[in-house]
Amino acid sequence: MAWKATGQPTVRQQRERWVVRVDGIDTETGKHRPRQLGTYPSRRAANRAASEFTAAGDFGNDRRTVGRLVDEWVASRTDIGPKTKAQYEWAAGHIRAQLGSLRVDQLERTDVARWLESLASGGEFGRRSIGIFRMVLKAALADAVESGDLKRSPAARVPMPRNVVKPDRVKEVDAWDDAQLQRFLDIADAHRWAGPLRIAVLYGLRRSEVLGLHWSEVDLKKGTIKIERALVEVRGVPTWTDGKNTRARRTIPLDAGTLRALQAHRRFQAEERLAAGHDWTDQDLVIATKTGNQVAPGNFDQTLERLVRNAGIPRLTSHGLRHTAATHMVRHAADIGEVRAAAELLGHSPDELMKTYAHVLPESARTVTEKIGRRAGEMTR
Repeated sequence: MAWKATGQPTVRQQRERWVVRVDGIDTETGKHRPRQLGTYPSRRAANRAASEFTAAGDFGNDRRTVGRLVDEWVASRTDIGPKTKAQYEWAAGHIRAQLGSLRVDQLERTDVARWLESLASGGEFGRRSIGIFRMVLKAALADAVESGDLKRSPAARVPMPRNVVKPDRVKEVDAWDDAQLQRFLDIADAHRWAGPLRIAVLYGLRRSEVLGLHWSEVDLKKGTIKIERALVEVRGVPTWTDGKNTRARRTIPLDAGTLRALQAHRRFQAEERLAAGHDWTDQDLVIATKTGNQVAPGNFDQTLERLVRNAGIPRLTSHGLRHTAATHMVRHAADIGEVRAAAELLGHSPDELMKTYAHVLPESARTVTEKIGRRAGEMTR
């Protein structure tokens, strides 16, 4: 049984002996478990033992880091859905980045206030996002107070900043050029989703296909992935589908660099699984939260936006990753055969792909399609 003190030691006389007891809880079950620390022949000896326990113990002085505190609080929330849990994990990541190394018992009210003000003036997050960060930190600290790990919460009376600088809205584009694409890949390479992100931007997977990809559909030996289902939100509820149409269900051979990134991602996810322990939910997902749950589409989009800002490249439209992949596949195709292969990789029909991306077709392929068009026109006269 893992036990933790939740109160100061008390000294009471019991017949001819003096007994030292302290309130506590079983940290695994949360049940109240008082503990007898010892019996002593005199009150003086008992008081000395109680003082030594208080001096040596961590009651009311939580020595965890803020990062560990918020991670444990999020992991303990078994009463919320996967979308909310993913949002809390996202917020915990931002808290770790700024306050994570500080010890909980050394966190001051001024630290929290300065952190919130820096978020408000930074122009990166809106009022709603800052409110979520504040709520997660306050809730985690309040939980520490309730369990006796902390005497008082330094975030209890810290208000939301009055003035929040609105995030800059970068002009959106339909697709990145070669240099912008490479810049994004360089930045994404350091992210925990590096492998799946590389697949999305190079092979044009729909967001729902990336979020719905399972390890059972990945063959690391052959270097292929199968797109067989997708994860979408219907009225806020995660829902599985079997793809838009027959073409959407396809097998994609991966390049060597993407395969290595996906292998590294598998190893990293295994480490996350060990760290999560019993909190891990095994859903076999390639892209998952730190506890194995589904990633909400909104959180995936927020991660992309943050990486784009860090890369200093234009923001994409909602289907920009797919447009980028399609544009680059078609632009660098050597002939019409490679354009057709690109259509298969994207889950498009060749006609649909050429109609949409004719403006970026290589000259030889464009010439062929123009001839086809002229001939078709002559046949209909």
